Parts: sequence; structure tokens; C-alpha cells
Amino acid sequence: MKLTPLNITLACVLVWAISELGNEGEPLFSWVWLVILSVLLVFVDILFRLWIKDVQRLWTMQIGFMVIVGIVTVLIKLQF
Repeated sequence: MKLTPLNITLACVLVWAISELGNEGEPLFSWVWLVILSVLLVFVDILFRLWIKDVQRLWTMQIGFMVIVGIVTVLIKLQF
């Protein structure tokens, strides 16, 4: 399996979620949402790999995708 930005992001999210297990208090999101996020990231990564064969362009497109998703997420949070 090739190393891509979405794989790195998934690994960071999973490590963060596992490290939060021992903390007291309310978790940021439930295990169901963590599984949904993981499946979604894997699915999008596979789609990008099928559509884009050049590794440099793949990295650029995935980083751009993550930046756009981050901006949209912040804008949605600001609205509600």
C-alpha cells in the first residue's frame, strides 16, 4: 500500500482516538462516527488512486482535497 496524505490523515485520527480512550469526560465523537470516517477516508483514497496514476499529482490532489474539506468544515462550524 502506497503512503498518501489520506493514509497519513487516517493514521493520525486513529492514533488520536485511541489516545483519548483513557481520558475522563465526553469524547469528541462516538466510535460509530470514527468507523464511518475511517471507511470514508479509505474509500476516497482508493478512488483517488484509481483516477490518478501519477504519484506527484495524487499527493497534490489529496492535499487539496483535505484543505477544501477543512475549509468547508470550518465554515459549517462558524454557521452553526
